[in-house]
Formats: sequence, structure tokens, C-alpha cells
Amino acid sequence: MGPGSVFLLFLTAFCSLQNSDSAKSFTIDFENNCFLKDGVPFRYISGSFHYFRVPRFCWKDRLTKMKAGGLNTVQIYIAWNIHEPVQGEYNFDGDADIVSFIELANSLGLLVVVRAGPFICAEWDFGGFPAWLLNDTSIVLRSSKDRRYLDAVDSWMAVALPKLQPLLYINGGPIISVQVENEYGSSLVCDHDYMTNLEQLFRKHLGEDVILFTVDSDWQFLFACGTIPSLYATVDFGPETDPESAFAVMRKFTPKGPLVNSEFYTGWIDHWGEKHQTKDAAMVAKSLDKILSMNASVNFYMYEGGTNFGFMNGANYNLILYKPIPTSYDYDAPLTEAGDTGTKFHVLRETISKHEKIL
Repeated sequence: MGPGSVFLLFLTAFCSLQNSDSAKSFTIDFENNCFLKDGVPFRYISGSFHYFRVPRFCWKDRLTKMKAGGLNTVQIYIAWNIHEPVQGEYNFDGDADIVSFIELANSLGLLVVVRAGPFICAEWDFGGFPAWLLNDTSIVLRSSKDRRYLDAVDSWMAVALPKLQPLLYINGGPIISVQVENEYGSSLVCDHDYMTNLEQLFRKHLGEDVILFTVDSDWQFLFACGTIPSLYATVDFGPETDPESAFAVMRKFTPKGPLVNSEFYTGWIDHWGEKHQTKDAAMVAKSLDKILSMNASVNFYMYEGGTNFGFMNGANYNLILYKPIPTSYDYDAPLTEAGDTGTKFHVLRETISKHEKIL
């Protein structure tokens, strides 16, 4: 073997070593109850921010403030009705350019958690479902029992999920995990075949390596209906709830792995005709401090609420009252509807700084 061949072998081995060292991964360490980012224990501190509730020219301003507040991750929903307002006609331009949004977050050093639906709730019109799903009013939604619904979901996800796949963390992007459905236990449909179908669909387009998760409120019967063993079950709760109690419910369905509060409520929903909802900053910070002391990952819902443009405000209802959401989705969040910082922003930043270095 000549000197040139020896050099070539050395160069090949060196490059292979470099590629191995630079391989990106985001996984769950079930033995040590944590996430591993590139093999190193990691805890995300995230904030919900809905690209469809904030004009595109404000995205960078809001994301920059989120990072300044101590966050390392942003959590987003995908609103199906924004992207497919007419069946078979897709919109990913302007304020609906989700790929550009995720790339912007990445350029600012933020990771991304995607809640892909198909149902998102979010106090958004029809929970993010496009209105054309109701062309046949007999359709059964969020269920494996109606092929019409499943076919529509299959078609939509065949467009949406491939846009996410190159942006997964393992592919060099910022997306570390993807939620399947949303608080499905609260739907009371309790169709595990439906959740299994969705998981298979997500795996088909995203691969086997991405973390797929669910979230439900801290009631055991909601978890029993809302998740399946092959998906990572997380919990949501607000500052009024004892974190140890809520995470104990999660642990019944997720015995090992990182604790995760996927929706930690910084404020609450407004309804027409009612007083603006607020949550005391000190109370939110006290609960956050306990969550972080438990080495849990957390997502603030919301970090900025934004605005329900057009007729996209949703509604809540019970057996007696129909309660529409107003245009504002301010949510008494750390960033106001207009994107301004306030007391809650600074109090929560100070709390985070006790547990994590803020860059």
C-alpha cells in the first residue's frame, strides 16, 4: 500500500469519526428519567406561541423575547383549517408559512415541539378542523369508525408531516418531539384504534426515531382514554394544582422517563361578557419553581396568546351555556397580546434563572 492509499484511509477514518461525533439525537433515557440531547441530559423550558395568531413580521420579535425570558424551546400547534381552507387546496404562504417559522426559531437557537393534531382545540375555530369536513353532517370525527374522516386526515397528514420531517432534530432541524392528537381523553370517544392509526400514520411520514407524545389533564380516566402505551404520555396542569399530585397521575401511565407538563397555564381563557382572566405572577412562579425543582420539562401555555383574526375564535360550551372566545387571546401571558413584556415575564425569568443558565 502506497503513501497515498494510507493517507486516503486515514482521511476516511477521520471523516467517519467526525460524522459520528456530530450525529444529532434526541431521545428518552428511561433509566435516568430524562431526555438526552446528543447523549447529554436535557430539560426543555418551552412556551406556546401560535404562528397563526401573530403576523409574520412579528415572529422574530416574539421569539427573541421568548429566548430572553429563559426559554430554550417553543411549542406550536398546526392549524389544519389555516392550511387547507378548501379541500385539496393548500396554503403555506405568508402568515401560514410554518416551515419558515420553524427555521426562524432554529436560527435563533430555539428548539421546537410540534402539536400536529389533526385536532388541536386551542380555543380556535372548530378546534383547527377545516369547515369542509362537515359537508356531510353525519361524519364521525376523531374516531376510527368513519372512513371519510380517516381518509381526510390521511390526505392532510401526507402533506403536512413531510414538511416537518427534514426539520426534525435528528435531521439537523430543531423539532425534538411531535404530539399526536390533543387531550384526546377529554373527547370521551375513547377509541384506541384511532390513536393507533394516527401513530402509524405519523411514523410513516416522520420515521421511527422521533418522540411522539400525548397530553391529557391530571385525571386518571382521561389518560386511560387519551393515550396508548406506545406513545409518551404527558400531563397538563396549572399553578393551582400540586405538581407532585399531577405528575403522580402521569406516572401511572408513564412509569419511567422525564416528567413533562405540556401545558402549564400562565393565565386563562376569556369569554365574551366575562371579566378578563388573570393569574397572579407570584403564584405561577411558585408552582414553576417546584416543577423545575423536580427536574421536569415544562411548557408555558401561553407565553404569548396573540389574536384570533377574522372569524377564527372558537367557543366553549356546557349543557346550558355557549361561551364564545373574543378576538383577543391575550391569556394574561408573560408577553401580552401586543408582544410587550410585563411583571409576569420578569418574575418567571428570575425563577428560571435559579435552575438554568439564561443565555
